[in-house]
Amino acid sequence: MAVPVLHVCDKFGVAGSSIHGVSRLFSWWFPRYDPARFAVSLVGLKKPEPASDLLRDQGIPVHHLGRGKFDPRVVSDLLRLARERKARILHVHGYAAADFGRIAARRVGAKLVLHEHFADPRMPAYQGLADRLLAGLTDRAIAVSGSTRDFLVEQRHVPATKVRLIWNGAPLEEFGPPRPGRRAALRRELGLPDEAVVIGIVGRLSEQKGHRYLLDAFAALEAPAARLLVVGDGDRMDALAEQARVLRLGDRVVFAGHRTDIPDVLAALDVFCIASTYEGTPLALFEAMAAGRPIVSTAVDGCREVLVDGDTGLLVPPADPPGLAAALARVVHDAGLRGRLADSARKASVRYDIQECVRQMERLYDELLGEPDAV
Repeated sequence: MAVPVLHVCDKFGVAGSSIHGVSRLFSWWFPRYDPARFAVSLVGLKKPEPASDLLRDQGIPVHHLGRGKFDPRVVSDLLRLARERKARILHVHGYAAADFGRIAARRVGAKLVLHEHFADPRMPAYQGLADRLLAGLTDRAIAVSGSTRDFLVEQRHVPATKVRLIWNGAPLEEFGPPRPGRRAALRRELGLPDEAVVIGIVGRLSEQKGHRYLLDAFAALEAPAARLLVVGDGDRMDALAEQARVLRLGDRVVFAGHRTDIPDVLAALDVFCIASTYEGTPLALFEAMAAGRPIVSTAVDGCREVLVDGDTGLLVPPADPPGLAAALARVVHDAGLRGRLADSARKASVRYDIQECVRQMERLYDELLGEPDAV
C-alpha cells in the first residue's frame, strides 16, 4: 500500500510573480514519485494564488488553509488534514510550514522532513528561536546545496547527522535539442533579429535576481547588435522597464513577461545569464545546462558549487555590473567560447536529472519509515 506523504508549503508565488521555484519543483516531482509506493499530496498555508491554478492545470491539486503565517490554527488544520489522509510523512517548505508542521507531525505521529531551498541572508530573528525550540522535532532535513546544508546546521539548528544534501535538477528530457524551427519562430514573435547574439535571463523579477545589475552591465556592453531578453514577472517589472528607458536601451531589451515555453525560450538564446545576489540552486541553471546554453552567472551559493568557472560557465561577483559586462563581452564576441561552454554544460547536466532528485527523496522516506517512532 502506498505511503501517504503530505507536502506543506508556505506559499506558491512571490511578490507579484506567477510562480516560483518551489512550485515548479512540485510540478516536476509529483508525476515522478512512484505511485505504487508513495501517495503524495500538497497543502498551502495561504489562500489560493495564481500559481495554485498553474499547479492544478498540471494535475496537482492544492488544498489551501487560508491562514496567515502566524495563525496558530494552522496546527489544528494540519492535524485534521494529516489524519484524514493518514499521512506518515510531512514534508515541509518554508518557515511557517516548518514551525507548525513540526508540531503537527509529532502530535499525529508522522515523520517530519524539513526542506531548505536556500541560505536566507534575511532570516528573521524569531525563526532562529523557533528552530532552537523545535530542533528535536525535525526527523530529517534536505539541503539543496553545500551552503544550504551549512545554513541548516549553523543557523537553523538542525543536527548535521540529520541533514541530507539532495541537489535540485531539471527534467532533462524536456530540455534537449529544440524543436525544428522554434528558435527562428520565437525570435520573430519576440522581435529579436535572426543575426543578433541574444542574452537571456529567466526568473521572477525580484531584487534577489539582480536584474538591475544586468541592465547596467548590458548598457555598458560594447555590442550594439546584441539583444537582452528578460523572461518573468514580479514586483520589479515597472522599475526595470523605467531603468531600461533611462539607460536608453530601446528595443535592445525585450521584456517578455511570464512564459511557460521555457525550452523554446532557451533555444532562442545564445547566452544565458544569472545575475542573482543570492540563491539556493536556481532551477533555471539546470534548465540552461540541459539545453546546452553557455552560462554567465554570479558566483553565489549553489551556482558556484555547480558551475566550474571557465569550463561549464563563467562566474563573476554578484552586484558587479562592470565584472558582469566583461564576462558577457567575452562570450558575445567569441563564438568558439560559447560553443565550448555550451558543450561542457550539457555534458555536466546529466548529474542533475530531476528523476534522480525524486529517487533520493524516496530513499530518505524509506530510511525514516524504517526508524522507530519518537516517544
